[in-house]
Amino acid sequence: MKAFANVNPRDLEHAVSLLSIVAPERGRTTAIAGGGSDLLGMVKERLIAPDVLVNLKSIPNLDRVTSQGGAVVIGGQMTLDALSHDPIVRSRYAVLAEAAAGVGTPQIRNVGTLAGNVCQRPWCWYFRNGFPCLKNGGNMCYAIGGENQYHAIFGGGPSHIVHPSDTAPALVASMHLSGSWAREGNGPCRPPTFSRCRASIRRARTCWRRTRSWSTSASRPLARVLAARTTKCSIARRGPTPW
Repeated sequence: MKAFANVNPRDLEHAVSLLSIVAPERGRTTAIAGGGSDLLGMVKERLIAPDVLVNLKSIPNLDRVTSQGGAVVIGGQMTLDALSHDPIVRSRYAVLAEAAAGVGTPQIRNVGTLAGNVCQRPWCWYFRNGFPCLKNGGNMCYAIGGENQYHAIFGGGPSHIVHPSDTAPALVASMHLSGSWAREGNGPCRPPTFSRCRASIRRARTCWRRTRSWSTSASRPLARVLAARTTKCSIARRGPTPW
């Protein structure tokens, strides 16, 4: 593993400054650490080699749920386990609580955060095995002519990865994300953009399901929201963004 420095920002403005100004001016590459469960694995595998890790855990008040103006604001540093048990989320946005409870294992949910789950890097086997693809500094997507049975069938290109998040379908189906949705096909999204998520649909019937093929272990999270006469459905792992 490459040696790196750890920086603890005081607030979001300080974190953005470190990422966009301070470190680049000194010729140093940066990466953002929330829970770090995926990031540190990528560092160990040398898929990324940052000089500086910006630790978002040091920023206060990003790990709580609050009601503001009739909506719900969710800090991106909420762990998935805490999110799945939060009484406000469970009573008003059960689909998000269900999605958070369905992520990985208890160990992952106790460490992983909402922002990290939404903004994690793709799990394409070419990218994760160090191929020089579009997501790894190259100029081609190996999935186009290679093994691609679990790659994008909606909205793919130039990279045909699929969005890996379990919570993203629930957010897309029932909530409004503060900040623009970063298309993973064109680059990773950065957790500070998603530090707060404002919910916009209330008193709706919701459900979250994981579908699985009989012939493979690959699965796809599906979120559905029924509000009044409108049904809204979102599915992940079928395109670069939740569809």
